Amino acid sequence: MKRFWMIMLALLPVTHTRVALAYTEEQAIGGQALYYQHCLQCHGETMAGVDQAPPLAGPQFAGHWRGESLLALVERMNTMPPDKPGTLSRQNLVDILSYVLWYNGLPFDQAPLTTDRTTLTDTKFPMPAMGE
Repeated sequence: MKRFWMIMLALLPVTHTRVALAYTEEQAIGGQALYYQHCLQCHGETMAGVDQAPPLAGPQFAGHWRGESLLALVERMNTMPPDKPGTLSRQNLVDILSYVLWYNGLPFDQAPLTTDRTTLTDTKFPMPAMGE
């Protein structure tokens, strides 16, 4: 079922972006390792969220972040983990975000996702809500 949604999401047009979304496969792989180290306990292996932690994949996540800047998402991520907020570098956060984007079916590119504040502000979360 996950594969079906990844394929469907990859086929949907990317909208709400002013700057092309770019992240590399290497970033997503590095982000996966960081996710497993820092995020897995609360958000789970399938990113569905555990207990009070919100999902990081699927329609609820997409609907919440759709059209928001990637900087807003990175800043939210910077409040995590709850017992150690602000301890991950912006590069670590961007790498984790790259993994989240990949997990949500957004294709990677040859250019890495930058930590540049202006670029992250100008880049909008492109995932359409399910059913659109």
